[in-house]
Amino acid sequence: MRLFTTLFLPFLMAGISLPCLASNGFKTAVFSPKIKTLTVNVVDNWGVPPVIELEDGREIEIQFDELSSQPTRFVYTLTHCNADWTPSQLQQSEFMSGFQYLPIQDYDYSKNTRVDYINYKIFLPNQDLTMKVSGNYLVKVFREDDQSKVILTACFAVKESLVDIDMEISSNTDIDFNKEHQQVSFSINLGNNKTIQAQDIKAFVQQNSRTDNQTNLLKVQSIIGNRLDYNHNRNLIFEAGNEYRRFEMITTAYNGMGIESVDYFEPYHHVSLKQDLIRSKRVYSFDKDQNGRIFIRSANAIDYSTESEYCFVHFSLLAEKPFAEDVYILSEMYNYNLDENSRIDYNIESKAYEKTELLKQGVYNYMYVCKKPKTEKAYTALIEGNYYQTENEYTLWVYHRPFGGRYDKLIGVKTF
Repeated sequence: MRLFTTLFLPFLMAGISLPCLASNGFKTAVFSPKIKTLTVNVVDNWGVPPVIELEDGREIEIQFDELSSQPTRFVYTLTHCNADWTPSQLQQSEFMSGFQYLPIQDYDYSKNTRVDYINYKIFLPNQDLTMKVSGNYLVKVFREDDQSKVILTACFAVKESLVDIDMEISSNTDIDFNKEHQQVSFSINLGNNKTIQAQDIKAFVQQNSRTDNQTNLLKVQSIIGNRLDYNHNRNLIFEAGNEYRRFEMITTAYNGMGIESVDYFEPYHHVSLKQDLIRSKRVYSFDKDQNGRIFIRSANAIDYSTESEYCFVHFSLLAEKPFAEDVYILSEMYNYNLDENSRIDYNIESKAYEKTELLKQGVYNYMYVCKKPKTEKAYTALIEGNYYQTENEYTLWVYHRPFGGRYDKLIGVKTF
């Protein structure tokens, strides 16, 4: 068992650096050390991309906690974005009905937890705000008494299904066969829709909700009738990676999956994960993961949102020497952002990468990736390895902007 000096929340929060908005567009991200566990999901449909059909009655749920014993009056705004998550040219009245700077009225206090927090929820659309058009949408949250600072941003999308999509994933790629990569091929069937032209289509492909290695603005390879084919495109070759690591922290009474020990140092619980090993150059091992997602739950809770405890979780990755590149924890726990918050540092004395994070009870997926400074794309090869058998999730986003159009319609989404 490892011993830890008691950590106090003010000290931990003071040590957190805040991410910046990506230069190429908005992302789901947190900009305050007091905000934890930001999630964006389709209501009653966990595990799918945060996308709803235009006017189909489904809702997006944005949920987060503030580490506080007293509620803060938060307000939020809605922005319509282009396919690359930059603001579109539409005026407010063109993309939404309702008002900006609406107060977040759905909140509740944590119950019987050692870490006090307030849980907040936003449901969209709602009686005060509805979306008029398809496309990408960004929610910004502010304190009502200081609207100059963004507390968090949350991204979701609204689609209108105007095309049919077929996808294939193969380990027989244009650069290797059953080795380290996977290649995506897809086709877009325009049907009898004469208003959609091939040159007006924008396509994006994401692997496991990652934005660092997504393929943007793909060009059609061939056109056969009303079908647009995207085959043998080098930009659609992805590192195969490995199954995500995972741990289950749903109680403090015993060690869950992937947990070495649960200790209590007044006034908080500390959870030490089993020490991780480098998995590259090892034999592939299948595991039923959730492709980086987190699922908040507690064994003794009725309402997971307010009765799940926060614990200090200790990560450790054994490595004889540090890598030349920076190492990050890739997971929905950091909203898949690779920044100062998700970076893990090397401890020369223990010969391991180590990090302590305050996390809410639940089931977590994560992996370690390397990234060179001042670059966007991260790599799995050095730590996790690349195995063609890995079960990855690929999502295709299809946008359309006709000649003279002022915004990108989201006309199709497919996850394979």
